[in-house]
Amino acid sequence: MTKKQLKQYNIFKNEKLLSLKLLKTQGFCNINYLLKTSKKKYLVRVFKNDDTVNISREFEFKVQKKAFNKGIAAKPIFLDSNKTFMVCEYLKGKHKKSINIQEIKRLAKMIKKIHRIKSNINSYDLKKTLNHYKKNLNTKEARKSISICKKELKNLKKYKKTLVTTHHDLNPRNILFHKNSIKFIDWEYAGVNDSFFDLATLCFEYKLNKKEQNILLKSYQKTANKIDIQKLHSYIKIYKHICKLWFINLKKANK
Repeated sequence: MTKKQLKQYNIFKNEKLLSLKLLKTQGFCNINYLLKTSKKKYLVRVFKNDDTVNISREFEFKVQKKAFNKGIAAKPIFLDSNKTFMVCEYLKGKHKKSINIQEIKRLAKMIKKIHRIKSNINSYDLKKTLNHYKKNLNTKEARKSISICKKELKNLKKYKKTLVTTHHDLNPRNILFHKNSIKFIDWEYAGVNDSFFDLATLCFEYKLNKKEQNILLKSYQKTANKIDIQKLHSYIKIYKHICKLWFINLKKANK
C-alpha cells in the first residue's frame, strides 16, 4: 500500500496525505499502516489472510460502525469494493497484559455494549469449524484439541444458550485502554455466538483466577452461580483449544 494508491480512491477530501508508515505491531490477518493527513490520523488495514477462518469483511465493516456508534470502536471510513483494505480512524491507547479488579468490571460493561449490537446473521457453528480442522490437520496435538472441544460442546448442551453479537477475538492486542475509556479493535471475527465465549476469552487471555472470574460474571450479569461458572469453564477450554487449532492451521498454511 502506498499514498499514491490511496489517493486513487478519493477517500480523504480536503485532507493532504502526509505520511504512511508500517506499524511495528502487526496482526496475523492484516498489514497495518498509520496514515497521517493534514487533519487526522487513520489506520489502514490491508487484508492478507482470510483463508484460515470464515471472515466477512462487509460484516466486519458494518458491525464496527455499530460499535463506533456505541462508543467502543474506531470509526470505519472506507472499505474498497474488492475487500482488499479498510480505513478507519486511529485510536490512542495501550494494550495491557494484566488487568486489575476495576478494569475487569469496566471491561464487563463494555462487553455488554458489544453484545447489544443487533445482527441478522446465523450463529457460529463450532462443530463445522472443528470438522474443517479435522479434515485439514492430522497431528496428535490437533486431534487432541478437537476431541476436547467436542467433549465440551456436548457438555454445553445442558446449559441455556444466550446468542448475541460477539467480538470473538478479545485478546489483549485487540483491547485499547486510554484514560478512562476502553475500546476494541480488529472486528474481523465478529459474529453471533453465546455471550460466554467473549467472557471466556477474557478469562483465558488475562489468566483470571476464580475470584476474578466471579467478579467478571457478576459485573456482566449481576450473578455468578455454580451453573454459570461451569458453563464459563467449558467455554474457556473450547477457546483455548480453538486457538491452538487456529495457530496449527496458520502454521501449515504459511509453509
